[in-house]
Amino acid sequence: SSNSALGDVAAKAAKVVAAPAKAKMAIPTLATVLGTAYSFPFLWALSIVPCLLGLVNPVYVFSVGYGLSVAAQGIGLLAAASASGVWISNLCLAHLLGAVFYGVRLGAFLYWRSVTWTEWGRRAKNAPEAKPMPPPARLAVIITCALLYACMCSPMLWHVQSANVLPASQNFVIVLGLATQWIGAVLEAVADQQKSAYKFSDAGKSRWCDVGVWSRCRHANYLGEVMFWVGAFVAGVPGMLASGPVSFVPAVVGVGFIVKLMTSQCAKQDEKQAGRYGDDAEYKAWVENSGSLFPKLA
Repeated sequence: SSNSALGDVAAKAAKVVAAPAKAKMAIPTLATVLGTAYSFPFLWALSIVPCLLGLVNPVYVFSVGYGLSVAAQGIGLLAAASASGVWISNLCLAHLLGAVFYGVRLGAFLYWRSVTWTEWGRRAKNAPEAKPMPPPARLAVIITCALLYACMCSPMLWHVQSANVLPASQNFVIVLGLATQWIGAVLEAVADQQKSAYKFSDAGKSRWCDVGVWSRCRHANYLGEVMFWVGAFVAGVPGMLASGPVSFVPAVVGVGFIVKLMTSQCAKQDEKQAGRYGDDAEYKAWVENSGSLFPKLA
């Protein structure tokens, strides 16, 4: 079963955090949870807390709660590692802090957008996820989304658990992943800022955004999102190899989901914009000289 498989992974990690063998299946403390079979449920619990904002506004599960969930998992893993006394390498620290930066920035931006963008607020109210539903159903959505977010962040868990036993020869893979993760987080932040500024300009009220990073990439924010999560996954690969093949299951589910979602959103948004601006010569020229998810450089 998945529980026993996770127990095997956690048992290997127990040596890293020096948790007593007898306490592996006992109710853990913050100082021992990383070395038990409760490590992934702990990550899931961290994810659930911000997602409970969905009880206030159902849309927040997929926006503000999503961003803050990622940040909460990064902070929680760092707190658990610090409490256990396990050594955290600078590379592992960068992995966790990348999630905190990304999550806090995204959560704050999405909240700001929800209260300042009239158009976005109108779309959110008409979105399928905003429809009223009974509390048990809403809670089920929250728990399920939180599980998905935990899967997406699981490479950080496996990295923390094995950080002090990874050979230096694997640092190149981690550095490559971290560079992609951080570049993606910064790119998405820049793309969000540029588009929001443009939307508040006179031109942006009736025209598509084609300034800055958007000039050559029609969905620069989605590119940043994909880069962040692919980078976070790659940075966790050495840790997953050390933890065992089962650790790849939630990680692959998480990164696969976000890549599929972003690519499908690119196609959906391209179709929507074509319907709105397709007869405009300037729009046609922009489409010709830009890429959908990846920038067109020539």
